[in-house]
Formats: sequence, structure tokens, C-alpha cells
Amino acid sequence: MNEWDEEDWKRFEDALRDREPWELAAELELPPPDTTALRELAGRLDQERTAAQQRLEPLLTSLETFERAGVERDPAFRSASAVSVLTSAAMALYEREPAFALAVATAAVNIGASLPEHLLPVPAVLGLARVERGKVLFLIGRYREAEEELRLADETFDLDPFATDWERARGALIRANVYVETLRLDEAVSVARAAALVFRVFGDPSRFLAARLVEGGVLLLQREYRTAADVLEGLAEEARRRDDRLHLARALQTAGNCYIELGEHEQAARRFTEALALWDELGLNVERVRTSWSLGVLDRAMGDLDAAAGRIDGARRSFEALGIVNDAAIARLELAEVLLLAQRPDEVPDLLRNVVVSFTSEGLMQNAKIALAYLREAVEAGAIEARIVRHVRDYLQELPARPESVFLPL
Repeated sequence: MNEWDEEDWKRFEDALRDREPWELAAELELPPPDTTALRELAGRLDQERTAAQQRLEPLLTSLETFERAGVERDPAFRSASAVSVLTSAAMALYEREPAFALAVATAAVNIGASLPEHLLPVPAVLGLARVERGKVLFLIGRYREAEEELRLADETFDLDPFATDWERARGALIRANVYVETLRLDEAVSVARAAALVFRVFGDPSRFLAARLVEGGVLLLQREYRTAADVLEGLAEEARRRDDRLHLARALQTAGNCYIELGEHEQAARRFTEALALWDELGLNVERVRTSWSLGVLDRAMGDLDAAAGRIDGARRSFEALGIVNDAAIARLELAEVLLLAQRPDEVPDLLRNVVVSFTSEGLMQNAKIALAYLREAVEAGAIEARIVRHVRDYLQELPARPESVFLPL
């Protein structure tokens, strides 16, 4: 063993003079705190959640059954445990049945917001319910409502001194995606990067990848197609290494959209085909519909208009069945454009007479109605053209991001 020199002994003596090690040592000699009350509270909450789960489970078999039950009006469900169970149920329904998920998440939020403080001892329970409701609102394209729900979630987390950055970051991740869809791209990247850092610190690799995927989506919208494809391919490989099939499929889907823009159709087809198989494995129907729609866009880019019409029509019908109104409207318009290009104009008038959009903002709704009225006038006059349909489609697609824009006829 090497002997200490004078400098080593000096550092050792200086360390002994430091008060902190001695204070820590004294604390270690203290008896451990009494955690009986804490353990009793945890046990009681577990029992309450189990009871709430048993009472709610029969009511969560369908949207109709849930709505008939009137859960929000039933005093038996006025508890934080019921809010927690409903939030988990909404999370499970999110992709498969968005309308059902929204009803369940809304019930969770309304119950939580009505509880007095002694019945909602942990405000973060309500905060997470708001995050889940915001996520469903985002999925169905109600971006402004989603953003407001996420703002309220942050306010709720502020009331809980024990709310973690991880819980806040879950809402931030959805907000970043709202920013992408409403074309606030710099904000989207900033929020996503901050959320990604939190997820990495908390050891949440799945949400870390989700936050990183936001940047790939932003690059796509900025028309940096090659850079976006490279970033997304790297994220796909990372997801593959982690066996994270959800984010692997999302990376592949977005990369495929980049390859369409780059004219690399074979690459796009391979990415979409693999993504479809993953959506099937995961049982995520909404994502599967979006990828099928992308395959229709690819068919159109490759000149196979009949195949494109079939796929886009299938996506349109699926969105309508799922209650995703605005995406269904955009798919109708894209289908009409493809049919006109395929010299199948007889199928277009009925398709365009039934276009329905939904915006909660009165201003957005009024502008959308003006655009649709212009479209219907062209249909009734027998003057419908692919360029007119494309003009209305582009306007409606960008309206949530540019709410102040006025529709201008061609």
C-alpha cells in the first residue's frame, strides 16, 4: 500500500473539519421515522381504487352503457380513486375508440374538478386526467380545446407540491404535437426538447423517443425531407433496439411520408408496409387508418389513381366511423380530387355534398362554412375541378393553424 504524503494528510484533516459528514453521521444514528400513517394511507387508497375499479368495470363495456350509467351524477363515484380509474380506462381506449375515450376522460375531469380538497388529497390525479383528455382532443383534431385542457392541467399540477416534472412533461409532449399541427414549429421543437430531457432523466425511454419524433415531424413540415428522413431512420433504429414497436411504427410512418416527397417510392412503400404490420400487432386502429391513407397518397404519386381512390375512401369511411370528423372531411376532399383526376366525375357530387367539419371556435367554423359553400356551389353548377377541391382542402387543412385566414375563392 502506498504511504500518504504530507499533502494527503492535510486534505484528510481538512475533510474531518467539514461539518457536513458529521451531521450526516448523526442523522444516521437517529431512529427511522414512523411510516405507519403513510402505509395506512397507501393501503386505504389501494382498497378504494380496487373498489372503484370493480364498480366501474361493468360500465366501461361500451360508450352507450357508460353514457346511460350517468357516472358523473352518481355519488358512489365522487372520489379520487374513481378519477384515477377513469383516467386509466381512457388511456386504454384512446386509439381504439376515441369517442368513448373522450367521454370517459371528460367524466374523470368533471368528477375531479368537483371534488372538495379533502376528497382530492392529491391534485395531480386531476392533472393527469386533464392530460389524458387533452391527448384525446388532440387525436380527434380539436387542437384549441386540447391546448386549453393542457393549460388547466399545468395549473392543477401547480397546486400539488409533490407533482413531478415527469407528470408535467407528459402534458408538454402533447402540447408539442399540438404546436406541430398548428404550425408553431419553433415552439414545438423547444417544448419537445425540454420534455425529452425530463423523460431521459426519469428513465422513460418510450416517451423520450416520442418527444424526439416531434423534431422529425417538424423537419418534414419544413420540407427538409432528407434531413427528416435521416433523423427518423435513426430514431427507428433506436426504437428497434429497445423493442419499442409503437415508436418504431411512428418513425417508419413519418419517414415514409418523407420518401414520398423525395420521390423514393419503394422506400416509402417498405416503411408503410412495416408500419401497418406493427399497428396490427399493437391493435392501434387510428394509426393503421392513417398509414393506409398514406399508402393511398403513395399510389397517387405513382400514378395508380384507382388504387389511391380505394385506399383513401377506406380511410375516409374509417375516420367517419371513429368520429374523427375533420380528418374524414380532408379525406373526402382528397378522394374527390383523385376521382376527378381518374376521370370518374360522376362519383364526386354526392361525395362533396356530405362534407362535414367541426370547429369549436365560432370564427373557424364560419370560415369553414364559407369554404364549403363555395365548394357546393361549384358542384351544383357542374363546374367542379380538381384544382377547386385542392384549394378548399388546403384551406381547411391549414385553418386550425391560421385561424385569422379568410377564404378566397379561385
